[in-house]
Amino acid sequence: MRKYIIIICIYFLSSNILCVAQSKRSNNWISGHNGNKIDYNNNTILTFKNLYSSRYFSAGNSCISDTSGNLILVSDGFNIYNKLGSYLDEGDTLIPSYYFTVQDGWSSGSQTSIFLPMDSNKYYFITPTFSDLRYDDCHNNGGNCYFDLLLYNVIDMNANAGAGKVTQQMIPLIQNANLRKTQMMACRHGNGKDWWLLKQEGDSANVHKFLFTQDSVFDKGVQIFSEPVWG
Repeated sequence: MRKYIIIICIYFLSSNILCVAQSKRSNNWISGHNGNKIDYNNNTILTFKNLYSSRYFSAGNSCISDTSGNLILVSDGFNIYNKLGSYLDEGDTLIPSYYFTVQDGWSSGSQTSIFLPMDSNKYYFITPTFSDLRYDDCHNNGGNCYFDLLLYNVIDMNANAGAGKVTQQMIPLIQNANLRKTQMMACRHGNGKDWWLLKQEGDSANVHKFLFTQDSVFDKGVQIFSEPVWG
């Protein structure tokens, strides 16, 4: 009996260490007007205010740290910045221009951007958004107001001598779709390297599934649920 207890304790201890090591990717949070940083490193919580002048990180924002807990990439949902608040090379205006301009260059919709880390200092950045035609139909013609695009970008943080660069921009995952403006999540694949991305379909409980691997992205179709259906 004692042997089994020891094995169970070792399992939970090792699992906890693994979780702590992985969790450093989210050890910094950027939020609010002018970019307030909340730092969870070193067993303390520190707040640094107004780091990024005239930037808005109020709803669709996202950020990611390296495995040591150092902030590396920040987004307001429409652009990607480095840790100092400057545009990453090729990282500005990563959605269609019409919606970008109307929204003053930042996203006001929650869960509308996410970074996914891969091996070799590579990252994916994903955004749901309007095409120009869908935005025009929604706001000028009283038509369909669901997002119709889901886009991804590829970032190589080894480029520019470690300063990073967006090497592929605005690649469509879905076009001509009906997607919620909010409700997008990701979870780590069971292999510990790849990622599942889940995006809610408009006016239904159905969920679009995508698999992001080290070198490819796969549309895995729609998983159908009967509920809950939000209005």
